[in-house]
Amino acid sequence: MNDRIQNKDSIAVIGFGYVGSSLATLLADRGFDVHGVDVDPELVEKVNDGVCPIQEDQVTERFERYADAGRISATTSFDVIGDCETVIVTVGTPLAESDPDVSAVKAATESIGRHLREGQLVIYRSTLPATLTESVLVPILETESGLEAGVDFDLAFCPERMAEGTAFEDLRSTPVVVGGLTEQSQAATEAFWEGMGLDMVSVSSPTAAEFAKLADNWWIDLNIALANEVALLSEELGVDAMEVITAANTLPKGQHNVNILYPGAGVGGSCLIKDPWFVANLGDEYGLDLQTPRTSRRVNEQMPGHMVELLEGELDGLDGARVAVLGYAFKAGTDDTRNTPAAEVVEELRESGAEVRVSDPFVPAATVESEVALTPSRLPEALDGADAVLVVTGHEQYRSLTPDTLAEHVGSSGAVLVDGRFTFEPGEFRNTPITYVGVGRGETRD
Repeated sequence: MNDRIQNKDSIAVIGFGYVGSSLATLLADRGFDVHGVDVDPELVEKVNDGVCPIQEDQVTERFERYADAGRISATTSFDVIGDCETVIVTVGTPLAESDPDVSAVKAATESIGRHLREGQLVIYRSTLPATLTESVLVPILETESGLEAGVDFDLAFCPERMAEGTAFEDLRSTPVVVGGLTEQSQAATEAFWEGMGLDMVSVSSPTAAEFAKLADNWWIDLNIALANEVALLSEELGVDAMEVITAANTLPKGQHNVNILYPGAGVGGSCLIKDPWFVANLGDEYGLDLQTPRTSRRVNEQMPGHMVELLEGELDGLDGARVAVLGYAFKAGTDDTRNTPAAEVVEELRESGAEVRVSDPFVPAATVESEVALTPSRLPEALDGADAVLVVTGHEQYRSLTPDTLAEHVGSSGAVLVDGRFTFEPGEFRNTPITYVGVGRGETRD
């Protein structure tokens, strides 16, 4: 085993949100002592009380076990950096309108620089506009520390590439893209990840690594946009989009088959919303009017509204309609509500006069109340007397619902089910009082 792991070296993780907490769990699992640094004192207190900041399968329980054992701790002070051989930056870079807000990562970089010493390794994993590491962050570190990057300390960009809901498994199995500032930094960073038993993809620079991450999410968002337009046209043609996509995906093309992803109620989260705009803005800087990132955003942003349109097409107006929205998190199996399409669904329903109930097994009630001013309901109470049910998040718990259990709770004359996440098969609702309408799947009624 690598000496670094045998010695249980300390690692500083800057930013203890979703990405930082998940990474800290893997690092502790590999034998490191992890010191989280975050500007939120409430989060720091929670971590030091042994509570994981996020709810995530395979992460939460492990994180709390390691926190209780003293292997994961947190602080608001950057002083801890001096005691760590490796510093990993996972600070968020949200959108400010359509531009990336990198103020937090720049501020963190200034603080890191003031505590940096020779021989350390700094790894950026925050999603950044391509070139930012080399053009902005490196000069900040050098100015604040008085040291030369790539000579006195090593530096690399290694983008996070995990998906919420499968974060721990993704961290263990997805190759790490490594873009070192110099050959020395490349070697040091590769040795670090190799010591954790992870596969790597080496690229020539931090900029190449930054752009690889953006290209991943650019492709995903564009692919989902294609799937969503397949669904919209399928509705008009009277065919099942899932049947069409499944058939289309059997065609070999290049190194792999065609791989059209699934359509649905909308795209949410942090990266898939912002990264196409990062790309579009980067193109503008170089005089390129890139169309595909703008197109994917335009297509995917219309899907929450389409969910409401599907319902309006089945009911005689939404004014006074009792509507149960199942799922508020942006993705199944998580409590993350960043840019969730459910918020827009709720807003449009209420603007149309509907009485809206929200239910989600993962998202805290306080989050729903603060974001959409609704007190969430538990299942099955959310279904009681409902005129319509909209599945916006594909939580596994909803798959246990059946036409019979739905019929027991909804209004006596039946209800409309709008399925935005392929939670049910349309054929299940034949000869039931439930009218099924699925994104891209048409309508099934008695």
